[in-house]
Amino acid sequence: MGFIGAGRVGKGLSLALSRAGYRVSGVASRSRGDAQQIVDASDIVFLSVPDAAIESVCNALQWKNQSAVHCSGAAELSVLRNAPRAGGFHPLVMFADPEVAARNIAGSAVAVEAEQPLLAQLENMARALGARLLMIPPGARAAYHAGAHYAAPFACALLAEGVEIWRRIGIAPEHALPALVSLLRGATDAVAHSDPARAMAGAIARGDLHTVKRHVASLQALDPALARFYCVMALKSVPLAAGVGEARRDEMAAFLEGLTRTAGR
Repeated sequence: MGFIGAGRVGKGLSLALSRAGYRVSGVASRSRGDAQQIVDASDIVFLSVPDAAIESVCNALQWKNQSAVHCSGAAELSVLRNAPRAGGFHPLVMFADPEVAARNIAGSAVAVEAEQPLLAQLENMARALGARLLMIPPGARAAYHAGAHYAAPFACALLAEGVEIWRRIGIAPEHALPALVSLLRGATDAVAHSDPARAMAGAIARGDLHTVKRHVASLQALDPALARFYCVMALKSVPLAAGVGEARRDEMAAFLEGLTRTAGR
């Protein structure tokens, strides 16, 4: 197999597959201009290029009997229509560091889409990497990818928001981030052993409206934008507080909805 695109995804995935026993013919770089050579030497070609470039790169290559597989979570397989066979192979891993990503694919999930016989080949690759299979229905890739953002990119944004709140009250980021990351690890461990509702702790999970009001007031004093974002997230959390009773959930939701309506005017 070969890779077109020598960025973080191409480097990380090619490294993981090579360690799993697959023969990698090469990873093409735009600066070297060796993409067609990689295609000619491969049976399966991964297009690990930015989403906006997948179709144009595929169309610029000469295909014989190779399978083209993109690594995008959101792009449909139609962008590979110029290739004899098309597939999608999207590891649910953060590829910020190729070496770290290559290690973390084992135990993660890989979203796969293709028709047979390519589908079976991609499924075997995912199993060889020690990953769990996710099958994406045709036409649903963008929604799948959007949902995945809640588990990683948005979690990074939430951590940054927490660090900023603590910075405003005098806790340095170099102390805030490790503390919040430790808390996040505990939360994800709890979710993995139960589900989001049973894993959720804190004032909303307890139905403690008094504390929630104090949260809002303190954030309002720091920055109204911080308070508005807290209210949006808190309102999404209320339905998970299943153990506190419908009346208390309704009271908390009414309070938060009132604030979000006021903030939107």
